Amino acid sequence: MPMSEYTRQLNYLDLVIKNGRTPHAFLFYGRDAEYKSNLAKSCVFRLNSQGSEWEDFLPSNPLAQKIIKESHPDLFIVRRQEDKKEIAISQIRALKDFVSKTPIDLKLKSAIIEDAEFLNEESWNALLKTLEEPSGNTVIFILSSGISAIPKTAISRTVSVPFFNADNSKRRHGAKNDIILRKLEGARKTAIFEKFDLAEKIASSGDPIEILDEWLLDLRSDILENPSKDLSKTIEKIIGAKHILVSTNANPKLVLENLLLQIS
Repeated sequence: MPMSEYTRQLNYLDLVIKNGRTPHAFLFYGRDAEYKSNLAKSCVFRLNSQGSEWEDFLPSNPLAQKIIKESHPDLFIVRRQEDKKEIAISQIRALKDFVSKTPIDLKLKSAIIEDAEFLNEESWNALLKTLEEPSGNTVIFILSSGISAIPKTAISRTVSVPFFNADNSKRRHGAKNDIILRKLEGARKTAIFEKFDLAEKIASSGDPIEILDEWLLDLRSDILENPSKDLSKTIEKIIGAKHILVSTNANPKLVLENLLLQIS
């Protein structure tokens, strides 16, 4: 299941699982729907199988088999029904009921919402109440083809993980984005004029939100390995800039310039 172009994402998720610091909700976005779904299920397995690795998620394992078949009582799947245009609020209400209950067998029960872009406004409002009041024994995986269809209030209550593979048209600038990410690693020591240039490159990349999310993955991985107040502050500043870009019509270049100038 692991794929080389998702090394950054898998590294972060691996550290989260091994450190036992799991967010109450993830947002996996990108057009590789089958991969995202399988990875979410693999995360459910690993969160409840101490010492396991990605390659251990196999049908020969009894727990993995139940998760793959979606038959485990501590796993709840929400997906759009074939004859429906949207994910109905009744499905989200059923999810809320599932979240409110104690796990039957696992340490952490999980809900996976596939094709979240098909949630209507009423369904999102119901889901947001669950995200606002998270259960300590439930992890929710929200899967979407993109981030633009996700309400900003939901984005702010989840940890976003982008999945755009090498064959995806959204990643046609993948190599360029990787160069930008490498430059962001040294953003603290970068001269002011270089920060302005970097902000312009991110703003014109076609998807500055994705770049910020991948930068956040790197920093979150770093902080899981070596806790640091400076890193925590940097992460907070990036999240703040991302929130502005997602929720307002602010000029991306100016927002990014301000962000990079704050990181020194």
